Amino acid sequence: MKNVFSAKSALLGNRRKFERVDVTFSAQVNVTDDKGKRVGILRQIGRGGFMLEPEKDFKEGKKFKFIIVDKSENLKLAIKGICRYADVRRAGFEFDGLDVDSAVEIGILIGKYYQTDAIMA
Repeated sequence: MKNVFSAKSALLGNRRKFERVDVTFSAQVNVTDDKGKRVGILRQIGRGGFMLEPEKDFKEGKKFKFIIVDKSENLKLAIKGICRYADVRRAGFEFDGLDVDSAVEIGILIGKYYQTDAIMA
């Protein structure tokens, strides 16, 4: 019997299976552009990307440079992202070229807000 799942379809199927963690508005994790101007508030983060409440318009498919600022962790994380979804309430980005150090910092944020997310559930 032929396998109906190709390697490519399995890979595409995994794109949305990465755990995503909600970040409360009250946490006030800001996202700025690479010049330090606030562009939104982080509302969800995962291994593959993040979602924010935007304070400007974003165009799907366009690449952006950001800094995620979590004052409670004394964290300023420079990242690049590709806009995959945008409307007036939310904008979603896929990480682009995430280096090892940045991935570790993302993991720290996921762990921190995973605990918060689990407690609130």
